[in-house]
Amino acid sequence: MRTLGAGSLASILKLLLDIGFFALLAILGLASLIFVLIIFSGVYALIGFGPELPGALRQWLARDFVLALPMAILAWAALTFIIYRLRLIFATLTAGDPFVPENANHLRAIALGIAVYQLLHYAAHGVLALVITLLGRAPVESGARIIPDFSLNLAAWFSVLAILVLAEVFREGARLRDEQKFTI
Repeated sequence: MRTLGAGSLASILKLLLDIGFFALLAILGLASLIFVLIIFSGVYALIGFGPELPGALRQWLARDFVLALPMAILAWAALTFIIYRLRLIFATLTAGDPFVPENANHLRAIALGIAVYQLLHYAAHGVLALVITLLGRAPVESGARIIPDFSLNLAAWFSVLAILVLAEVFREGARLRDEQKFTI
């Protein structure tokens, strides 16, 4: 099987990235809608207008994972950004022209997206630990509670550096290809 061009492995991977991208957009939209509803229900409860929220809904909103929803939305947004840029790269691979200058910029953006995703991961666990502690809950309980932890993902940070190097390889490849076009 070919790796570049139409009907190649790159086109199959682009199709999978397209499906993943639109699935992430749907999840991101649904999570954002839930977050907006949570905000409005909190304002609704504070103001005290209308009837009381149903008990099951109040119990669900009191769970710890609801606290993680804003950070999860940001993480999903970073992941959606990464997959969007990967789709753009695979579009050039499917076209059979990988060494275009835009791919170097896409790779840099992907590296930045992975770094932001990792920083959001660290921030989410820190915020969750802080909120759980301030609420007087034990963060080591099991069940429906989130257990915040800190773990440095060296593979992710290594991939950020490796992708930045690959971005420069693509930039140089595009420059050499453009020079070759002008060579007689």
